[in-house]
Amino acid sequence: MAQVQATRPRITASDRLGFTLFLALTLHAIVVLGVGFTSSHSYNRDPLPSLDIILANSRSIDEVEDPDFLAQENQAGGGNADEKARPGAPVSAATPLTQAGMSDRDRAEMRKQQLAISELYYLSQSESDHAVERKKQSRAKESNSRQASESEQRASKIARLQAEIRQMTIDYARRPKTITLTANTRKAIEASYLASWVQKIEHTGNLNYPNEARVNNLDGRLRMSVRLNAAGEVIDMRITSSSGTSVLDEAAKRILRMAQPFPPFSEELKERADQIVIIRTWDFKSNRFKTQSGVS
Repeated sequence: MAQVQATRPRITASDRLGFTLFLALTLHAIVVLGVGFTSSHSYNRDPLPSLDIILANSRSIDEVEDPDFLAQENQAGGGNADEKARPGAPVSAATPLTQAGMSDRDRAEMRKQQLAISELYYLSQSESDHAVERKKQSRAKESNSRQASESEQRASKIARLQAEIRQMTIDYARRPKTITLTANTRKAIEASYLASWVQKIEHTGNLNYPNEARVNNLDGRLRMSVRLNAAGEVIDMRITSSSGTSVLDEAAKRILRMAQPFPPFSEELKERADQIVIIRTWDFKSNRFKTQSGVS
C-alpha cells in the first residue's frame, strides 16, 4: 500500500553560517547598547592619610605624638615658622648641580675662599673678642703712628722755618751797606765822589757824542741807575726811563762803559757804604751831553 512518507528538512552549511552571524551581531548590539558611562564624584572625597618619609639630621629624646613626616629618628620641631616645612640637609640639594670642571688652581682658590668665609661666619665668642681686641690694638698703633708722624712733620716745618729765619738774618747781616745818591740824599762825604764821577761821565760823553744823533739832530733824555762797588767798578746799570730812541739809550750805556774805571771809595766813604747807587738824568741835546740829578 502506498503511503505518503514525511520528508525531514535538511540544514545546510550556509544556514549554520547565517545563524552564527546573527548571534554574533545580536551579542555585539547588546554589549554596545547596554554599556554606558557616568560621571564620578570620587575626587571630592578626602584623600587617604599619608606621611612623607625623610632622613632626620638630629634626634629628640621625647616621643613625637603627631608627626609631620616619617624618619629614622624622633625629631621634635623647634623652629619659628608658622607652617611645617620639610627638613633638608644643610649642605645638599634636592637635585644634582651642573658645574663645569675646575682646574687644581681654581679649586684651591675656591677652597681658600670657603675657608675664609667659614672663619668669618663661625668665629667663637672668644675668638671674636680676641679679634676685636686685636683690631683695637691695631687702631691704637695706627693712631699713635699718625700722631708721631704729625709731630715729626711739625718739628720738620719748625726746623725749616728756623733755618730760613737764620739764613735771612745772616744774609741781612752780610748785605752790603748801600747809599743811593740822588738830589735829596747827597751828603758831604759822598758829594765829592759824585762830583768827580759826573765830571768824568760828561767829559767822556761829549768826546764820544753819538754820531747818528748829531747827523739826524736827535735829542732825548733818559734816566739811568748805576751801581758801583768800593773799587769803583760798575756792578750793574739799568735804564729806568727810556729816551724813546734806541740810539740814545745805547749811546748812554756805551759812554758809561768807556768812562770806566772810576776812582775807588775813600776810607771815610768805605766806612759809610760798601756800594753806591747813582741815579741821574742823561740829557742829549743840540750835540751836547750832560747829566743832572732830577728830571727837568
